[in-house]
Amino acid sequence: MIGTAKALESVLAIVQMPPERHSGEWARQERVLPSGSAEPGPFNAWRTPYVIPFLKACNNPRYKEVVLITGTQQSKTDSVCNVMGHLLQDRPSPLVYFAPTKEFVEQTFEPRFVAMVDSCEVLRGRMARGRRSRLTMKRFGGIKVRFGWTGSPSSLAGDPARKVFVDELDLMDLNDPTHGDPLERAHERHSTYVDGQTIVTSTPTLGTVEVEEHPQTGVLHWKPTDDVQSAIWRRWQAGTRHQWFLICPDCETPFFPRRELLVYDEKTPPGELTEVFLGCPHCGRAIAEAEKDALFEKAVELAPGQTVVDGEVVGPEPKGRRWSMAVSGLFSPWRSWLVTIERYRQAALPADKQAITQGGFGELYTLQGEAPEWKSVANLRHAYHFDEVPVGVRVLTCGVDVQKDRLYYAVRGWGAAYESWLIRHGEIHGETEHDLVWDELDSMLKAELGGRRIRLTLIDSGYRPGDKWRRPDNQIYKFARPRAGRVAASKGHDTQDKPVRPSKIDIKWNGKLLKNGLLIWHLDTDYFKTWLHARFEWPADQAGGFHLAADTTDDYCKQVTAEAKVATESGRVAWTPVRKANHYFDCEVLNVAAAHILNVHVLRPPKEAKQDEATEIGSGDASPQPPLQPTPKPRPRPARRNWVTQW
Repeated sequence: MIGTAKALESVLAIVQMPPERHSGEWARQERVLPSGSAEPGPFNAWRTPYVIPFLKACNNPRYKEVVLITGTQQSKTDSVCNVMGHLLQDRPSPLVYFAPTKEFVEQTFEPRFVAMVDSCEVLRGRMARGRRSRLTMKRFGGIKVRFGWTGSPSSLAGDPARKVFVDELDLMDLNDPTHGDPLERAHERHSTYVDGQTIVTSTPTLGTVEVEEHPQTGVLHWKPTDDVQSAIWRRWQAGTRHQWFLICPDCETPFFPRRELLVYDEKTPPGELTEVFLGCPHCGRAIAEAEKDALFEKAVELAPGQTVVDGEVVGPEPKGRRWSMAVSGLFSPWRSWLVTIERYRQAALPADKQAITQGGFGELYTLQGEAPEWKSVANLRHAYHFDEVPVGVRVLTCGVDVQKDRLYYAVRGWGAAYESWLIRHGEIHGETEHDLVWDELDSMLKAELGGRRIRLTLIDSGYRPGDKWRRPDNQIYKFARPRAGRVAASKGHDTQDKPVRPSKIDIKWNGKLLKNGLLIWHLDTDYFKTWLHARFEWPADQAGGFHLAADTTDDYCKQVTAEAKVATESGRVAWTPVRKANHYFDCEVLNVAAAHILNVHVLRPPKEAKQDEATEIGSGDASPQPPLQPTPKPRPRPARRNWVTQW
């Protein structure tokens, strides 16, 4: 049996040991490239030294969370197995492994875990077999090792665990309205252990990032940004931000490989490349693929503020309790640079390029859809301020996006030709399951703005769909029903036969079931989102512009441009987020829908407006105008009766 002090050293040694020296999952993986491979030269394919700092961080009680980003097939799952084996052998304690799907657990991880156990004589004898062993539960004496997935919330409830392993985070649904974020629940599992940890691994997905130079060291790093949807990348940004660096053989400056540094003859047709190089961003040295084995042996992990001097890492160790590291997919010993870049060049569909960027290069994929720049929307600001109602506004609407801990809202004024002005936007903080935040919204909607009151408010009811939301504690329905006529619930659909379509649903009210008790508006979100994008770029010399107040925040401008219109493989149109936050975009979609419901298109410019409307924006001296009202229908007169003949 390996002693406690030597256990981790033996685990770390596995990643540097030739395959013929050990057994188990590491030995079972294919390490010899097949004949006819495009690999230009021999190298030790079994070397994956970048997992060594990851394994050390998993054994460091200073860190409460460990985050690792890599491309696909770069030993993330096998490293997790090794950490679990080390704990079960020398520090037996309950463990939880959490994956995206049940199939991933049963078909991918569980066989690897059992192979790891069978490769160790001590663990092989400890693990219960037969009836006491299940696919989702392994027992080592009195110690439980549980396997779960996002559709199984009970796997992150009940028993405590020293370490919780969350694998392939970006494939999980983190917006579970019933049980909450699985990562937060994972942290609670190990709260009773002083050295408890959440260990998170994944391949990144979507986002837009840039490279920045550190002012002291001159080393290039990924720049933190808000334009990221990838959950694992956001957690990496909030941690120590280590990256795995190569050392240039000429200028001896550290740099991290990425796709844009691959150098090849771009005129060569796809599929006909014979060589590719990795260019140093500092001195331009072209590194051949045959050299990468020697460079991999000298690679180091660096955080911002650190560099390499005479082969030693110098600089302050980053503070914090979340260790994070990103490893380029070009460090994979099982994929050649030539094959990876050729697959990328031959990819005909955006989905194929996305898969290779994320899995092959280990980088975020930037959607190339139709989305305006947020700075161009910021240029739509004019010289009026929040709560001022410019000349030309005839009716006010409000759109409300519901989140767990706040309400986002945007109030917009409408005039002739669908010209509109943002009157105010903001957030109302508070748990939306309780009345307080809704009372504050009610007070805001009742207030007059420029002598007007908000004519119609649409609230997105899609935050927590399902039958539960027809119960009396559904705050959206509770808020909308008593205010029918000026407040309504709405539900978006990818497409439908009409832009807006009303329907009535059954709800429970005061303990009774009300048939057709609530009016709800169904919206064609593709129609209204496309409409909004067109207004963002509306010609300045034409009526119908989209205007913003002078104090509109940059955050608002980024949120209303947070979705891109893309074409799918089937040829259909889809809307995909390019930024994490898109709440104000949803609010403005609701405003446009409310304007359509109120038939704003019938509005005409007020007769008092003699000057050009472009000069009237911001004057704030408009006299109050009556809100838009439907044309009343004449009441039918009752038929007259002859009291003599019709008695």
